[in-house]
Amino acid sequence: MKFAASYSGGKESALAVHRAIKQGHQPIALITTYNTDADRSHFHSLPEDVLKSVSEAVNIPLWMIKTNSEQYAKDFEKALLKAKEQGAEACVFGDIDIEGHLKWCGERCENAGIKPLFPLQGESRKDVVREIIDNGFICNISIVNTKYLSDDFLGKQLTKDVAERIAAQGADICGENGEYHTFVSAGPIFKHPVNFMFGAKSIRDDYAMLPVQVKAEGICRSKYEACPLVCEKGNNIFCDFAILTDEAASATGLLRSLISDEELREELRFVCGIIYNLSPSFRGGMVVTENELLKLEQMTMKHKTDAARPSGSLVLPMGCQSGSLSHILRVKCKALVRLLCRHDFGGNKVDSLLYDFTNLLSGYFYYLAFKLNTQEGIEEIPYIAR
Repeated sequence: MKFAASYSGGKESALAVHRAIKQGHQPIALITTYNTDADRSHFHSLPEDVLKSVSEAVNIPLWMIKTNSEQYAKDFEKALLKAKEQGAEACVFGDIDIEGHLKWCGERCENAGIKPLFPLQGESRKDVVREIIDNGFICNISIVNTKYLSDDFLGKQLTKDVAERIAAQGADICGENGEYHTFVSAGPIFKHPVNFMFGAKSIRDDYAMLPVQVKAEGICRSKYEACPLVCEKGNNIFCDFAILTDEAASATGLLRSLISDEELREELRFVCGIIYNLSPSFRGGMVVTENELLKLEQMTMKHKTDAARPSGSLVLPMGCQSGSLSHILRVKCKALVRLLCRHDFGGNKVDSLLYDFTNLLSGYFYYLAFKLNTQEGIEEIPYIAR
């Protein structure tokens, strides 16, 4: 029998889905109600990207019901009707024994014309918790009601010892009365674990919460993140490229502040914008253009002509302050070329326009350095390679 599942992201809903699958039933969707007022799922307060990560990890489509308290029941029934149209005969719930919850779920299914399934109904709450743990579900406590439990439990993985400590404080061992909520990140229904982390603790009324966040591979996240790219999932070279272009653009701005010539200042303003736009171009939406490349090439050739560069020898990157900074910018642009090469050699497509820009920028700052030193009356210092 095909079924949809009311999925909160917590332990009972995960176990209910697991049991239904073991009984031979086929899941077609996870139905999660999403509070549009709070921009989080109802009850377990999970953000959209976390819910999508769970769906991908269990390989079951996610249906998010974006609703509010007034429309909650009607919108849930609409999702059940959709499930029925796609062949579902039942909806699975993780409720155990709270009569009001069982009744509400049953009414929604009756109105939609499908069966309610309660795989955990009537069982010992303690046995349910033990089965969750014994089956290898990884559940971390994300919310506690501080009227019943200390917020010291926040973030802890639910183990038999932790469960007994919860019961020892007088709270329900299963948290069925809202004493605590969990986030399940791994277990027998998961093809792979969800890579997540907790944000900073917050307290609202009687509830203490650790917000669940998607964690990019190998990168720690913070709610005070410097830039979304720093936490970009997948190819971390995107982050490196963004940081280098920001650094080079900032250094170009500093070089401009050292220049008094208005024509060159305007030129450096243009170059700064080019560098700043390399990062979004690298990520897939080309912002830099062929016309800008042609303009940059013309400026580079002019500086090359004006520069009093010794021929036939290497030159130490020394000179006046502006000339030395221009040399530094040349090195930063060479680093951008190297990053593009690494990305290309890794089997990724790099637009040839980006190669042209980064290489040409390196040459632009190289010849500009000589020109700036010449204007200051500083002779370049030749260096004979040993």
